[in-house]
Amino acid sequence: MKNREYRVLVTLALMASLVVGNIAGTSVNVQAADNKDKSTETKKTSETKTSSSATPAKDETVYVKVDDAGNQKDVTVSDQLKNISSLGTIDDVSDLKDIKNVKGDETFSENNGKLVWQGDKKDICYQGTTTKKIPVGMKVTYELDGKKVSADDLEGKSGHLKIHYEYQNTSADSGKYTPFLMATGLLMDGEKFSNVTVDNGKVISDGDRDIVIGMGLPQLKEQLTSVSSKVDDLDIPDSFTVEADVTDYEKVEAVTVATNEVFNEVGTDKFDSLDELKDSMTELQDASNKLVSGSGELKDGLDTLLSSSGTLVSGIDQLASGGNTLAGGTGSLVSGIQSAKSGSSQLAGGVKTLSDGVSGMQVQVSDGVKDLSNGVTSVQAGVETIHGIAAQADAGVDKAKQGAADLSAGLKTASESAGQIATTAKTLSDALSGNQQTVQVEQQQEVIVDNSDIYNQIVALAEQMTDENDKAAVENVLNQISATKTQTVDVQAEVEVENPYVTALNGIASGAAELSKQLSAEGLIGGGAATLYGTLSSTQGATVKAATVGLSGALASDGDLQRGISLLQSGVGEMGAKLGAGTNELLSGIGTLQEGANSLDAGLGTLASGASQLNSGAGTLSTGLNTLQSSTGALVSGVEQLDSGAAELNSGMIQFNEEGIEKLVSVFDGDIDALLDKANELLDASKEYKNFSGIADGMDGSVKFIFVSDK
Repeated sequence: MKNREYRVLVTLALMASLVVGNIAGTSVNVQAADNKDKSTETKKTSETKTSSSATPAKDETVYVKVDDAGNQKDVTVSDQLKNISSLGTIDDVSDLKDIKNVKGDETFSENNGKLVWQGDKKDICYQGTTTKKIPVGMKVTYELDGKKVSADDLEGKSGHLKIHYEYQNTSADSGKYTPFLMATGLLMDGEKFSNVTVDNGKVISDGDRDIVIGMGLPQLKEQLTSVSSKVDDLDIPDSFTVEADVTDYEKVEAVTVATNEVFNEVGTDKFDSLDELKDSMTELQDASNKLVSGSGELKDGLDTLLSSSGTLVSGIDQLASGGNTLAGGTGSLVSGIQSAKSGSSQLAGGVKTLSDGVSGMQVQVSDGVKDLSNGVTSVQAGVETIHGIAAQADAGVDKAKQGAADLSAGLKTASESAGQIATTAKTLSDALSGNQQTVQVEQQQEVIVDNSDIYNQIVALAEQMTDENDKAAVENVLNQISATKTQTVDVQAEVEVENPYVTALNGIASGAAELSKQLSAEGLIGGGAATLYGTLSSTQGATVKAATVGLSGALASDGDLQRGISLLQSGVGEMGAKLGAGTNELLSGIGTLQEGANSLDAGLGTLASGASQLNSGAGTLSTGLNTLQSSTGALVSGVEQLDSGAAELNSGMIQFNEEGIEKLVSVFDGDIDALLDKANELLDASKEYKNFSGIADGMDGSVKFIFVSDK
């Protein structure tokens, strides 16, 4: 292929233009944002212009939608006015229709294509449409297995495919030719396209897809050939062809850019003489030598990177392991903090419950102290009552003793009366036993003993006794005399002295004698009364008397018991006061504890939230490191490919320098005044062409055309 070195030069120029103009990242969608990052380009453009830096600059991008054959369908123009000096108003010129501000609220007025924008010291971004013919274009044709087909007929087909782009430059139709560099990028799916090649361009592959860049300078060779036949030795392409093996064809996404910026970036205003041209060629040769040297250094650097890739992979493995450990640790941290948070919440609730309990206890203690005080008062009243009863018991002991004496005397009298009755009955019996006549004798003796009052007093006294022996002795006497508390002895005998009644009289005499015996001091009843009297008069009686006297004294108002009760009453009051003060202090401490528990709970909540975020970030980091770790193979493979590519680049640059630059310099080694004039004319035309839709006088500008498929 002829003059391959020139095509490589043009390829490098295109790539430089793509970087400077941000063309490589241009979206296929027509958006105002397409021009929002062009400040670097505009700044660079304005620095190369001769007009004042205070003049606004106009950066224009023309979006052309085309069909699969390259035919123009509609045009949208996006303009950005760079308000470099922060002017209040900006004068502009435009022949666009349906103009609208796509970035702000600034308005404009229009008069015969002249616009005045209310800049408000801001940049203006607006869009509009036009039906005006654009100065560049292209024609796209397709062949499948050697036969021409349309893009629609290719859908789903397989075979060997050729796609041919023919660039067009019609700017000369308006009277002056403006040079344009045109480049097309095609994105081809690696699963459907294989063995991809391009004649005037470059194929870049990332394994899954191929990016094809083709380029051309439409009509440039014709313009130069018209003044110098030496240009025939140069292959200045205006088209390119892509070839590939395709399976189940699908439409290929393509973007074409046309720009004259590459010509505006030439470092000299005009080639006014052959010497200047030779100087420029010398500079080009020096630059090419530097590229050769730089590509060699790039190759050496990639060799070093490749040799260190093993250490890099090892470091990434360690980093991924550490990331996983970090993620696990933050997970444990979150779990621990959540447990602590749960505990702090329970603590806060427990402190609240404790506070409520202490408050309730304080009420209960207050009520209990009142009840205790009332109880002590009741005890004191009871003691006073018992003291009265003890005094009565003391008096009762004396009355019981006197009653026992009276009872003993009464029983003695009754015993004597019963004895008399027995004697009388015996006399009658003896008389009748010696005399058979009837004798009637009437004798009546009545003795009444009423000791109920004494008996009742003795019962009351026995109930108050504490000594079990004394109490048993008294109760024994009471049991013996209970039947004779009140006793009437009535003896009446009417005897008819006849022999049959002697037996009856003897029975009466016997019964009366027995009664007299029982009522005497030696009898059961009389002896019991004597024993009671003796008991109440003996040491045991004195003991009972001493007990009642002692009890009465102990219960006296100036006794030990009363003093103890007074001390108890005083102690209850003092205890109530101290308990009240203590519970108040306890409640105050619990309040402080509650505040601390609440602060701890809130702090742990914040810490738990932060720990969760940390855990989430650690998880993301771990995932990213694992992804990086899994990609180290591809990274090493990529470095190997870069190293191989750098070797090819270095070899290609050497070849480019030897076979391209040197030959290009030799082309201009002769009498080429006409060619110089033409070159100057083309450069001037390029610098003058800085807008498509219109631009105000004295305003700097730049323009590019972007063709996108209408899919």
